[in-house]
Amino acid sequence: MHSVECLSDTGGQLGEGPIWIEEENSIYWVDIKRFLIHKFDTKNNNKTSWQFNESIGCIAYIKKNLFIAGTQLGFKFANLELNQLIPIVDPEPNYINNRFNDGKCDNKGRFYAGSMDEEGNDPTGSFYILYNDLTYKKIDEGYEITNGPTFSPDGNKIYFTDTKKGEIYVSNLYEDGTFIEKKLFISIPASEGKPDGMTIDQEGCLWIALFGGSCINRYNQQGIKIDTIQMPVSCITSCVFGGENLDILFITTSSHKLNDQQKLNEPQAGSLFKTQLDIGGYKTNKFIQIN
Repeated sequence: MHSVECLSDTGGQLGEGPIWIEEENSIYWVDIKRFLIHKFDTKNNNKTSWQFNESIGCIAYIKKNLFIAGTQLGFKFANLELNQLIPIVDPEPNYINNRFNDGKCDNKGRFYAGSMDEEGNDPTGSFYILYNDLTYKKIDEGYEITNGPTFSPDGNKIYFTDTKKGEIYVSNLYEDGTFIEKKLFISIPASEGKPDGMTIDQEGCLWIALFGGSCINRYNQQGIKIDTIQMPVSCITSCVFGGENLDILFITTSSHKLNDQQKLNEPQAGSLFKTQLDIGGYKTNKFIQIN
């Protein structure tokens, strides 16, 4: 039985995209619906937040106060010092209801991010890769809600999710980061919740957040469920390894799909949680920009 602690009771609507920044002993994450980037400093136990004028689905660290962000209107720099989003490129100018959702960097410092229809009803979502020189490529399409992604320890494979279908895929990667062959890896029945964000541990096992499932499941390399973290709230969105030994799992959650009664039953929905594990993960990859 895993013991789970609420680290920051933010009353968040849609907490997502946690990343661990070891230089700052801090976890950063976003609240997509409230246009926020949060930072929780685990050494001093204090939280800072920055608000922007559009939704931010995912972020990747570049250097102090500077991030790459997948937003409502494409890829942007998020400058926390100036509290500004600076446009890079919008891959989907014609899909006005789309926004970026989940994303993270591979071990070459390239940013993988997926888009989705804001209502989650139309299969207009695609996966993109933003290269180190700020050019981009579409690598897959036809999703209502994209999620994941995460990478195998050697960096040669990507795992990513079609949340609506409850399916997690795996693919080998070409040198340019595009998919070699996408295969179904795990199918999760709707009764268990919808697969959302995920991370990978040092044994190559996936930890997958289940939205509406009140838990995070651990799956081995054969796709078999081998462990579960039961959560005190129902809508679990993502997780990342952090802490000094990278053996604390930080977990983001959501309240935005709950009705009033459910919100009363789950007062900590939308908060940031943590749990200590006996296995470690990997550092959060940073975005490496090459001018």
